[in-house]
Amino acid sequence: MNLVLRIDNNIIALIVSIIFLKNISCSLDKTEKRNTIFALIFKLNTIELTIETLTCIINKQPYIWLIPVTTILHIILFVLAPLVTYHWYVFARLWISKDADYKYKNNILSLLPIIINTILVLPSPFFKLTFYINAHNTYERGTLFFIPFVVSYFYLLCGFIIIYKNRRNLNRMEFFPLVLFGIFPTLASLIQFAFYGPLLMWSSISFSLIILYLYLQQQMMHIDYLTGAWTREKFSSYLNNKIKQKKYLNFSIVIIDLDDFKKINDDFGHSEGDKALIALVSIVKNLIGNKGSITRYGGDEFILLLNISSEQEIEAVLLKISNALTDYINRSNLSYKLSFSYGYEVYDFNKNIGINDYINHADRLMYQNKNSKKNRQSSNIK
Repeated sequence: MNLVLRIDNNIIALIVSIIFLKNISCSLDKTEKRNTIFALIFKLNTIELTIETLTCIINKQPYIWLIPVTTILHIILFVLAPLVTYHWYVFARLWISKDADYKYKNNILSLLPIIINTILVLPSPFFKLTFYINAHNTYERGTLFFIPFVVSYFYLLCGFIIIYKNRRNLNRMEFFPLVLFGIFPTLASLIQFAFYGPLLMWSSISFSLIILYLYLQQQMMHIDYLTGAWTREKFSSYLNNKIKQKKYLNFSIVIIDLDDFKKINDDFGHSEGDKALIALVSIVKNLIGNKGSITRYGGDEFILLLNISSEQEIEAVLLKISNALTDYINRSNLSYKLSFSYGYEVYDFNKNIGINDYINHADRLMYQNKNSKKNRQSSNIK
């Protein structure tokens, strides 16, 4: 195969990657762990693109001094390969669970395949394991050349499993880009694995990362950083469009506000308060699935948009959320209670209610519920 035809795809991907990498480094919030992991994936893949392109250029060049250079480049290429998909797996975990405290030292077991791959790659030039460079400075596959591919696929599979298991917590704008990221590189690498010659794997990862970045960057503008709930802007836009469509399918808005949330922050710290908010959103997403959405409307105030119009169904959903919060507190052995006050309203297209009036009415009902609970508590104390 002509050298230019082999590497042209890599060169294009490399140029585009460098441009996007500069943009990512400037635009992403580096204090957020998943952003630093995403940027790291981009950097590792760009390194792999560069090394693979260089190895193709110097392969079969009849210079003895190039043999050690080719050998070192291939060692780096095969050692770094699983690190790209491993960090994709980590990124999927962080995106879904918001586990900002992820530490490598606490996940040694998940790094074991990478360690095994590295142990096999390093002596390969001498024992012809995953690869070797012959006397003519030509790259040859070793008997275990499939190991880096298998390890890389393993982490891709782990990422797929996490995304699929948590699909109820993801909306379509998140789910499909995350899934597509793994599909394109998998197909490309299978072709490269089966037919020696075409360079498709790293360039396909590069283009997939760019697509994912464009999708998720748009999505991150409408997702609350802490909890993963919708922002007010996203909610307002969605609700406006829903009403303008005039499909006359009644829906409900539920406003919930955590009880004594300030006391949780004061007594246990803001980090514990953050955990409570994250737990609430996670529980609600699991329970309502694709039948609704949750929006962070204020500090500890949330709006549930439910595709149901029966008050009995709404009450049933609220009861499930309340029970799930109690289970969460008991499982976590926390010494505080996590309850909420609520108000809800079924939207009626025939009444032509303004959005603000609709939300304000549900909000008033929520405060009535909160005040009645406080009055009951006061009377019990007396």
